[in-house]
Amino acid sequence: MQMPPVARLLGWTFAGWDPEAREFSVRFTAREDFVNPAGTVQGGMLTAMIDDTMGPAVVAASGGTRMCRTIDLHSHFLRPVMPGPVLVRARVVRLGQQVAFIEASLFDGDDRLCLRASSSASLGALPAAG
Repeated sequence: MQMPPVARLLGWTFAGWDPEAREFSVRFTAREDFVNPAGTVQGGMLTAMIDDTMGPAVVAASGGTRMCRTIDLHSHFLRPVMPGPVLVRARVVRLGQQVAFIEASLFDGDDRLCLRASSSASLGALPAAG
């Protein structure tokens, strides 16, 4: 699959896949132009990073046969994030026939937990590459 424009914007880089834990990891670059007036990375940008890791986690957990569309996404902001490297780990908790449940954690460049999230997503067939 081609990398979507939003993934390029966020600085998406594959960081790992653990099939036993069904955990997918992605590194992002929180750029200076992502900051809010307080000088920290805007929460919507961080949530986009979480969402852009949960989707690939579902694709990987389904063996590349399913994609998902977010139904709901709950973000819990634990500490501010400064511009720089970010790591997100998303784990597929349950992969049903029509709905997936996913959890994720976002870490800053100092490996501090900054955001936790949970999501449910409707499942569909992954479009054929072409």
